[in-house]
Amino acid sequence: MNGFYSLWSAPWFLKKRNTGFVMQDYDLVTLLLSVAAFEKYNGATKLYADKDAMAFVKERSLERIFSRGVEEMEVPQWIDPAVFWAGGKLKALQMEELPSVMIDTDLIIWENLRERLKAQQIAVIHREELRPQIYPDPHSFAMKEGYRFPAEWDFSVCPANTAMLYLKDGAFRDEYVREAFRFMQYLQPTTDNLCPMVFAEQRIMPTIAQAKGIGVYAFCDRIEQLREQHTFTHLWGHKNVLKYNYDERRSFLQRCMRRLKAEFPQMYEVAAGLEELEDYDI
Repeated sequence: MNGFYSLWSAPWFLKKRNTGFVMQDYDLVTLLLSVAAFEKYNGATKLYADKDAMAFVKERSLERIFSRGVEEMEVPQWIDPAVFWAGGKLKALQMEELPSVMIDTDLIIWENLRERLKAQQIAVIHREELRPQIYPDPHSFAMKEGYRFPAEWDFSVCPANTAMLYLKDGAFRDEYVREAFRFMQYLQPTTDNLCPMVFAEQRIMPTIAQAKGIGVYAFCDRIEQLREQHTFTHLWGHKNVLKYNYDERRSFLQRCMRRLKAEFPQMYEVAAGLEELEDYDI
């Protein structure tokens, strides 16, 4: 079973215009753990990256960690990285040969998923509640003239978190990406960098699936259940803690390095050779 990751530099350059693209040390070590674990328990991995992110990867010889290699992607310039900061994921999904598992760089999968996925057409890490502050009425979005939501879409369908997304069918993927991109193109300029993004990425997909009568398998029914399981580690909001709390950051990085050394010695050698992680070598 194949898996893939993506790196899009455009959101980084919104705040870091005078520096080249880099990854934070905690993001980097999590990616190394994620790739190592997926390759051990599930299958081969690949990375899609835009030009500047690819330069970072190759400067550090990180292309070697992906057994299916790396491929440069060009994310459409009309995608606003300030609003649709995860737009690169959808471009990578458009390029990937299916079936495959799309994995966020801050997600680690610790178990073999093949048996649980082999009967599924679509699978996600968890479903989400329709909280109006995050998932407002779609008709509240200010759209350019000519846009209409498909009549068969039922907006009572719960969104699906795509930190991990398994898709089996290329035709479904094509429709999902096409509709997500169409929404992005027709959205009026906005400063909202949450609701439009999660609508395009996490609400359109299960809505299309429901309209087609396709089930969406979720490993967890709600995000709170992530605390009760051992299959996934999703850094997500904890990155804000690591960004500002030096002691927690150092502890986290040392734990990750110990895990790499104990379970993934080859990847540990990669990590130990990176300048960003040299202070946390054990």
